[in-house]
Amino acid sequence: MGGCFKWFAAVALVVLVVGGDWAAAEIQCNDAVARVLPCEAFLLSGDSTPSAACCSAVQSLDQTATASAGDRRAICECFKDVAKSFPINLAKAQLLPELCHVTVGVKIDPDVDCTRI
Repeated sequence: MGGCFKWFAAVALVVLVVGGDWAAAEIQCNDAVARVLPCEAFLLSGDSTPSAACCSAVQSLDQTATASAGDRRAICECFKDVAKSFPINLAKAQLLPELCHVTVGVKIDPDVDCTRI
């Protein structure tokens, strides 16, 4: 649990430093990151498949992204910043939408153009 807390604390710090204009969105970056903490083992370590808790979290975030274009862009920008700052396995991150059966699939990618999401 200590690693999880340290990862979340580091992400929260990056979010505060990097900032962002998410005024049109209801979801904040630290909330989006907190939702996907169950995916830490899949995204940062050797777990070959996401856990049920991870997929549940991804599906919840997908519902938020589906409901609002502002939230969708905010989530995209958030994960774009996180992908630049942490050793996330980007190949595994790209598989989350398919493995967790979600439709919107906000990418976790440092090079994604969030204005096109």
